[in-house]
Amino acid sequence: MKKRNLIFAFAVLFIAILGLANNVFSAQDIYVKTPSDYEGPFYPVIRQLDEDNDLLHVADQPEAAKGTILNLSGVVLNTQGQPQKGVIVEIWQTDPSGKYKDSRDSTPGKRDPNFQYWGKATTAADGTFFFKTLVPGGYAPRPTHIHYKVWVDSEVRLTSQIYFKNHPGRPESTPARLPASDIQTIELRSKRPNEFEGFFQIII
Repeated sequence: MKKRNLIFAFAVLFIAILGLANNVFSAQDIYVKTPSDYEGPFYPVIRQLDEDNDLLHVADQPEAAKGTILNLSGVVLNTQGQPQKGVIVEIWQTDPSGKYKDSRDSTPGKRDPNFQYWGKATTAADGTFFFKTLVPGGYAPRPTHIHYKVWVDSEVRLTSQIYFKNHPGRPESTPARLPASDIQTIELRSKRPNEFEGFFQIII
């Protein structure tokens, strides 16, 4: 009888340990949602309807925008880590001189007519998206950033911002003012002279 009780106790202990392990693994499989951030005052008043992920070229403009190129790729996942297909990602940003394409922006400098300032991409089956843009300029006291919205079935699921851990033009201004979470920041990798690439993960 005592032996049977001992076997039963070991069985209960084994099941408890197995359950605890499963809970640990399940917790590891849950992705933290990307935090929302300010939309800001310069969300494009006139939104382009067509998808266009190349901000370096504007229709009817013969030249490409000038500045440090940024190949911005990313992926949209849910909290279980599953890729989200058909999600629309919009970005809007400043040009290299720190100006938005908005009449309310009084930042000194001339806007680049060859820069689009705003882009739109739809995620592929694996949840990935891509933008060809420029490394944005910053304006004090804010760290340099790119705004974005995530649309699912014609509804905004997330409005947030992308920050840079190692902005090439303002390395001294970013560390103290980055958000507390690394979730919103990317690290730029040099691809070739005057061109960087960065990857950004969005969890909705």
